[in-house]
Amino acid sequence: MGQLFEALGLDLKILIAQLVNFAILFAVLYKLGYKPIMKFVAERTATIEEGVKHAEDAKKALADAQQDQDRILAEARKEAQSIITEAREQAVKQADSIVGKSKEQTAKVVDKAKQDIRREHEQMIQQAKAELSDVVLLATEKVLQEKIDAPADKAFVEKTLSQIK
Repeated sequence: MGQLFEALGLDLKILIAQLVNFAILFAVLYKLGYKPIMKFVAERTATIEEGVKHAEDAKKALADAQQDQDRILAEARKEAQSIITEAREQAVKQADSIVGKSKEQTAKVVDKAKQDIRREHEQMIQQAKAELSDVVLLATEKVLQEKIDAPADKAFVEKTLSQIK
């Protein structure tokens, strides 16, 4: 084997020294380079995984917030619709109440007007009777051409009018 190394131009002592040097260099690089690089890669991988997890959590939170927003908006629309419906119902009730009060007031005014008309009619009838009794008295006086005393005339006229009724 020694001849083989010599034929190739290799020195066994130098080859062993180079192998020892390589092993030492490998150990030193492994300790000083590979471990810190692997630690950095592991930390970076953990950071990326944590970022991905946070992104997924944020995406889920955003979806939940969107659902909450949609739900709140739906509830707000429903509540607004119920408020509008309630306001319309109250407006209808108030309108009915106002119409009812107006009808009552109109009926009262009409009744009062009818009573006033009846009263005025009665007064006019009384005045007409009084004037008629005076006219009848004058006519009777002219017809009879003599005047009876006033109280007797009035009694006669009232008796005649009561018979006419």
